Amino acid sequence: MKKTLLLLSISLMVATSAFAILDDAENNIGLYFDTEADVVCTTANFIDHVPAYFILTNPTMTSTRGFELGMNVVGRTNTSITVTYPVNATDVGAAGTGGNDFNYIAGYANPMLTNPVTILATLDIFYLDQVPLDFILGPAAPSSDPNGENVMIMLEDFSLVPGATSNEPGLPAAQINGNCIVVDNEDASFGAVKALFR
Repeated sequence: MKKTLLLLSISLMVATSAFAILDDAENNIGLYFDTEADVVCTTANFIDHVPAYFILTNPTMTSTRGFELGMNVVGRTNTSITVTYPVNATDVGAAGTGGNDFNYIAGYANPMLTNPVTILATLDIFYLDQVPLDFILGPAAPSSDPNGENVMIMLEDFSLVPGATSNEPGLPAAQINGNCIVVDNEDASFGAVKALFR
């Protein structure tokens, strides 16, 4: 009986953690307002500092040396965004390049181990606007992707592989003070339904 209860408890914990990630696609990078890749909509008052995270979910690689990602922020006039990395990093992305408000082309000094929810960078969003902000993710500019269509993930040997974003092209990956129209790439997913009730 004790074994059965133990197995049931473990299976419930696994099932609970399986739904902690909003998007279940492999090698997916999204912008989240929590460290479990579950919250994509939040509210903020003027002059609030809002923490946000670029998170790689369900990676197929065991470690990463960096990533390339572009971001546009619709509605932003005065809001400033600063970035820090979980390890020493060099970021050569230039803001305002190639049609992107921000470009993150970051290489880590050392390989960083991955897990199902890997924080690639932490953003401090200093909210200085009074309108909703939509955060749209896409490829960096310039991009190492030959077609310029994908975000890129750097492997331990410095090679790059394409990744996906948590948002459909041109649609928000995350929102501040919006109507929370964010849904992940798979419209019928449990995460998409959950996002509607945040």
